[in-house]
Amino acid sequence: MLGDETAKNYEKWCIEELTPVMPVNIPKSKMTLNNIAWVFSKTFYADPEKFNQEVIEYQKRIYTTDENWKPNEIVFDVPELQIQYMCWITKTGDLLENEILIDEDQDVFEKYPDETEHQVEIFARLKADNNKNFTALEFLLKTHNQQANKELGDHVFFEGTDENPQIINELPTCYIACGS
Repeated sequence: MLGDETAKNYEKWCIEELTPVMPVNIPKSKMTLNNIAWVFSKTFYADPEKFNQEVIEYQKRIYTTDENWKPNEIVFDVPELQIQYMCWITKTGDLLENEILIDEDQDVFEKYPDETEHQVEIFARLKADNNKNFTALEFLLKTHNQQANKELGDHVFFEGTDENPQIINELPTCYIACGS
């Protein structure tokens, strides 16, 4: 009898505790962002049109065409969201004013005071320029510029983002997937 009760409790725990977080119910991204190539760099782009031209040229170098790059496509129909990305920082001063460390990394400097660089995950809050939604161009530009002052190691190649962002800190959150 004890074994049956343990099994029932375990099954209940699995259902309650291991059920994945459901994606937030916002319109799906058309996934333009998951069908393009981009490489993050230290270059900060102030001019969206110059950035757009760089993205177009990069598509042509990688794919010989820019047909998958749709800069004006609305990819997130929300006025504000946050991105989550991984990088290496040397001090909390490396964070921009719209950034915070994820909870698990809040005490990384106290835990490892002798390290010169710390691998961390960052949340960065982004606001749409039109206060309504993000186009592919605006999202990629802001994501690129957000990371321009950070060390990304060899994980500089954009591999896409979440199709259905989850709510974290009361905001839709897009994880920025990068590869080497």
